[in-house]
Amino acid sequence: MATDKRGVQQIKTMGGIVDGRRVRTSAGALLELSMLEMEKQRLTGEMKRADNRSAEIRARVHEIDTKQLRLQRFVERPIAAYQTGQALAAASPLPIHTAPTDRLKRRALSY
Repeated sequence: MATDKRGVQQIKTMGGIVDGRRVRTSAGALLELSMLEMEKQRLTGEMKRADNRSAEIRARVHEIDTKQLRLQRFVERPIAAYQTGQALAAASPLPIHTAPTDRLKRRALSY
């Protein structure tokens, strides 16, 4: 008993059957050429879609890396400010998107 895994590539369809008599005539050869050209066009389109998808994935991975860096700096920034006793004055190339702490409004609760 064979336990090798089979996938979609192993499915036999009627389109995969090649009739040897068909290629012996010029009409059969033309039919075979047109079938090969249609398969080539389908595979070329599939490659283009795969390239576009991989470009989208690469762009998203880059966005994730940028966001991770920005969030990491956001987490480390207050710790560094407390350790030095002063706010960091150096401008960073990536925005952190937080309000400056000296301009925050504080509310006092009164009961």
